[in-house]
Amino acid sequence: MKKIRVIFSLWMIMILMITNLGWSYAAGEKEGTNVVVIDGVTYKNYKGPVQGEIKYKEGRPASQNSKMRKSSGDIESPYHVDLVVTTDFGHKKVYAKNVGLVKDEVGMEVLFRNLDIQTAYGGGFVNSINGIESKFTFYTGTNRKKQDWFYWVNGILAPVGVAEYRPSPGDVIWWDYHDWGTTMFAPAVIGSYPQPFKSGSFGKNPGTVIMYTEDYKDEAKKLKESLIKQGVKQVDLSSYNPKVLEKPKKYYILLGPWDQLAKNSKLIQDINRRNKLVGTYVKFEGQKVKALDFKGKTVSSYEHAGVIYAYAPGIGSVRPIWMVTGTDDEGVKKSLHILINQPKAIDKHFSVVVSKNGIENVPYSH
Repeated sequence: MKKIRVIFSLWMIMILMITNLGWSYAAGEKEGTNVVVIDGVTYKNYKGPVQGEIKYKEGRPASQNSKMRKSSGDIESPYHVDLVVTTDFGHKKVYAKNVGLVKDEVGMEVLFRNLDIQTAYGGGFVNSINGIESKFTFYTGTNRKKQDWFYWVNGILAPVGVAEYRPSPGDVIWWDYHDWGTTMFAPAVIGSYPQPFKSGSFGKNPGTVIMYTEDYKDEAKKLKESLIKQGVKQVDLSSYNPKVLEKPKKYYILLGPWDQLAKNSKLIQDINRRNKLVGTYVKFEGQKVKALDFKGKTVSSYEHAGVIYAYAPGIGSVRPIWMVTGTDDEGVKKSLHILINQPKAIDKHFSVVVSKNGIENVPYSH
């Protein structure tokens, strides 16, 4: 009898704890299905938070934890995010799905459910995804290489760790594994378009301004119409004024030939000169544009070509500047055509060069 009372008391404590967390459980529609209600929102197949769960032995490479590295499974939810995983600067796809989100949870929870994750440094650092691990964390000597995972939210390099980031519904969470020996950070990428213009980033959207050079007003209007059709709510048009780019208060898309954009802007000239160091991987020189590999080496060089890339001055810079430009009018129109008529063509691309050979993702990975 005493044993029964103890079991009953423990059960009541668990019920009270669940009630205090705002949770309730209901019978599943199918056997084995968990239906959970949290703050009035129903989630299916949700097994509870796993943040802080010790799943791996830290200090041990991912290959030695292979039997333990298992995801817990996606959930059914009214809220969703796009979870994307690539390697080699977006050149190789590992995972891409629209997955369920629990309101107000942290990003690490989304990873644990859908991917096989190994953490380090107390659980806040993603050391391995699906067996592809950092070659820096647990390695020494000649085996140690500058290859790690990085993540962007709506095309902006995250200024916080994934264990602190709280996703918003509709976010695009993109992880890429690559060499950072030359480019330590790529603060902004274009491959989550129409983000960040649609949803902003980290809960804030300052609005978008398309700034156009002379003779490109009509093209700017077409780009605005395209963005609005894709769900972007606030888009303004303005003639090109490079001074406002020094301390941007909004998202800016610059539209026009590169020589006109660079003419009176030290910032644009510096981006071109520093290319690989700021994560843009293209260089205008003479009448040509050069496409670079991840070490900054020129691989291809084109006349009459366009480029689309995003720039931000560093990690924590959440208002990137996008360039839709080219060597000449023909190049600009090639870039604009892609952005308006084939936006999916730049998906999972860091930057693109648009030439007679088509659309190329840069940097080249090898």
